[in-house]
Amino acid sequence: MSTHVDADDIGGAWLGAYRALANPGELVNLTVTIANPLHEDVGVRRTIEARLAEERLLKSNFKAQTMHTVANTIFPIGLYRPEMPGAVDRFYQRVESIEGARRHSRKTGWGTYIGRLVSYPSPDGEPTNQLAQVLQVLRAERNYKNRYEMPIIAPDRDSPVGVGEASAVLQGGRGTVTPARGGPCLAHISLSSFRGVVSMVALYRNHTYEDRAYGNFLGLARLLSFLATESGQTVGELMVVASHADAVLPQRKELLHAASAAAGETRPIELSARPLGASMSDLSMPDLTT
Repeated sequence: MSTHVDADDIGGAWLGAYRALANPGELVNLTVTIANPLHEDVGVRRTIEARLAEERLLKSNFKAQTMHTVANTIFPIGLYRPEMPGAVDRFYQRVESIEGARRHSRKTGWGTYIGRLVSYPSPDGEPTNQLAQVLQVLRAERNYKNRYEMPIIAPDRDSPVGVGEASAVLQGGRGTVTPARGGPCLAHISLSSFRGVVSMVALYRNHTYEDRAYGNFLGLARLLSFLATESGQTVGELMVVASHADAVLPQRKELLHAASAAAGETRPIELSARPLGASMSDLSMPDLTT
């Protein structure tokens, strides 16, 4: 049975979804709609990260990342300086440079979401800059409301037949399987442009809520803002659909209670690089060892 959550901002979206998830621990077809994705609740965000820091302290193999780090896998704001000439091309070049270095690592894995958006592994072997293509159409063809699609999963790259435990799907005209672990959980991004407003739908095959969902909401909102701003349009709503969503930490009710109690400190999200010399201390995971 599907579950639908409507919220005004990112913090409210996380709370509403986690409230639905906390008791069963997992749901199928969880849809979260954020009316104003350019605002977050920093009280909720701090509470989640404090809990993740506690888990990391208790478990040496717990590899939780900050919300900022998770968001950067989708849209790394440190590489985007809209006040600079040629900001869009500079952003692409910086992402491609970082992804190129990553590909030389033995621990590359499948890459990052922003890597798939700027350098998607096309079947013909030539990488495709999906962001550049979508942005070009958004800028030039305002009469098209729904022709902006960006896949993340690459069947030939992510879905080798017979590898691991997986379920069969049909992509690109041939049978493939998606990996049970380690592959991209974000599968597809779809955009619409209607009356000068750009909205987004993001489809996840799996979405883990304690250590990923809030940061993913941030990253998707920043990506949406980038596309809307650079095409001269405004930001609409963000919808995130998870075929399967889970909440895996113990004592979920306590986390939900603490995050609810901390809610109410709503602020605009950051959308681009901080000025040189600005403090970055607030972007780190809380240190509970002192």
